[in-house]
Amino acid sequence: MKKIYEHIEIDRRKMINLFMFQSTDTERVIPMHFHSNMELIYCTSGSLKVWHEGKITILMEKDALFINSNVPHSTQSITENQVVVLQFPDTFFANEQVIIQLNTQEKPVEEPILSKLRELFMDIYNLHISKGKYDYILEQSRIIELKYLLVNHFSQATGIPPEVFSEKQRKIKTIMDFIKEHYTENISLSKTARICGYSEAYLSRMFHEYTGQTFTEYKQILCLEKAIDLLETTNKSLTEISYEAGFPNEKSFRKAFKEVMGKTPYEYKKSKFDLSV
Repeated sequence: MKKIYEHIEIDRRKMINLFMFQSTDTERVIPMHFHSNMELIYCTSGSLKVWHEGKITILMEKDALFINSNVPHSTQSITENQVVVLQFPDTFFANEQVIIQLNTQEKPVEEPILSKLRELFMDIYNLHISKGKYDYILEQSRIIELKYLLVNHFSQATGIPPEVFSEKQRKIKTIMDFIKEHYTENISLSKTARICGYSEAYLSRMFHEYTGQTFTEYKQILCLEKAIDLLETTNKSLTEISYEAGFPNEKSFRKAFKEVMGKTPYEYKKSKFDLSV
């Protein structure tokens, strides 16, 4: 099982981490994960499914989505695609004390602003991979321009003092650590709340407020990732996989798998290994 927390190294000179990926595998789900860095996803071609904040967004060509710090998210390339990802340090908007709300699939953006965003994305990408000795300076200027655009048009004040926000981060990390250690035991919200020292209602509200997901949604993604790993690496029965991955029974496993993957566990394994019927 892959770790849920992802550590990202930021190039201090270039201010960000940036990469482009092209996918031809429309089966594999990148597991639910989170990191302190913020992430801007720009789909240059094809489409990408993103689970975040308790919902699903289908990014199409030239769509953009901003993932704020420590927000769990998962992706699946539902068609062949090409995607540019910009990752910013968690201190990038520290002085402004804002979160960014950019999702071009969910909320229309004025065309001049959208065009400028797209232009900046590609300028930053091209400068980031450039071999020019001083092109990083020009890249920095484009990143600052992008920051201005994001703050000016897509920001929302957090309204939370930094020390309070930091304390919430600590609480949520403790809860997430507990869930990822025990999800295969089919742990409940009430048991998690009791062990972590919170009331069930408080934990449920805090978890959803901070991650945008319910306790059940988050745990289910962990269970599915474990189940996918078992499907791909073992010949265990669906019943065995269900219990080992933390589902209460095979029926709930089949239902969750179908909802997320768009096919049954058997269909998934058949497509992966070209099994005969």
